[in-house]
Amino acid sequence: MQNSMKLIIEDIIFGPLIWCILLGLVVIWPFSSKETRIQSKYKVVLMLWVSLMICSSNGFYFLFSYPLRQMIPPNAKKHADAIIVASAGVYDSGAPSPGSTLRAHAAAQLYLEKRAPLVIVAGGVTEPYKPPVDTKGIHIILKGMGVPEDHILIENQSVDTHMNGIETAKILNKLNLKTIILVSHDYHLPRLVAVFEKLGFEVYTFAANQAVLREYDPWWVYYFDWRNFNNLKTIAHEYMGLLSYKFMGRI
Repeated sequence: MQNSMKLIIEDIIFGPLIWCILLGLVVIWPFSSKETRIQSKYKVVLMLWVSLMICSSNGFYFLFSYPLRQMIPPNAKKHADAIIVASAGVYDSGAPSPGSTLRAHAAAQLYLEKRAPLVIVAGGVTEPYKPPVDTKGIHIILKGMGVPEDHILIENQSVDTHMNGIETAKILNKLNLKTIILVSHDYHLPRLVAVFEKLGFEVYTFAANQAVLREYDPWWVYYFDWRNFNNLKTIAHEYMGLLSYKFMGRI
């Protein structure tokens, strides 16, 4: 429930709703006189549109994400005891989300390159992850790319990054595995690495989305485009996660 509320708050702050609310308040807010009301509302609306221009720009996103990007570890295709791939969600049908699909593909490639003999999927306890898990999410992509069934383990007891580490560590310790390759999106890796290092593992990383060729739109396309708000939400989520984990002693 706590995680759900955090996501709802992030969706409100970094989405169209907050701007609609602010503009609505400007329209209905009473002022002392008609002339003052018109002038004040004009100024507030102008300020909101300027803020919208700035916050939806590529430049603002670059500055906002710069500290996190400095913490992202480099890709390292090392040999390890196991590959840990963090789930990015699964639909009710069992199909993996686009983020999970990308991470699954990267993890399977590492396995097929013989970087590790085992792939562990760090999942969750939401309804789609409940048993049977061998026909759902990342697991079906790993099998489809040629990873043998008996070389795939699934951790389906966790609900967040910290619990991904705790529950996966139980599997690793039981098998006496010490070195791991963590597969996730680049923005998620600083927090994920910190959790597993705190648990005492030797960690290498591979950012699944860094292997994807990107098509860049002209700079003006990024104005009034909600894609940057979604990106800001993702980065803000990681900042808050890193700070809260540090405060609680999880990393």
